[in-house]
Amino acid sequence: MAVARKMGISDSLIHAWRKSNDNRSAEAGEKKTDQNLQQEVETLRKQLRQSEMEREILKKALAICSPGEEPRQT
Repeated sequence: MAVARKMGISDSLIHAWRKSNDNRSAEAGEKKTDQNLQQEVETLRKQLRQSEMEREILKKALAICSPGEEPRQT
């Protein structure tokens, strides 16, 4: 709450936001179990690996198509 005070946000507003968020999550049935969270993490890791692989492929393709330029490091 100290950060909120530094930013000029009252404690009551923080509590209202949390309550609102909790209510929306409960209404949407988003009570996530540890198993659900682990599955979500694994899915996100797979998506990240796929994106990283695609990025590397695109970097290599760019290097081939632009022979006079050095590939940029990211």
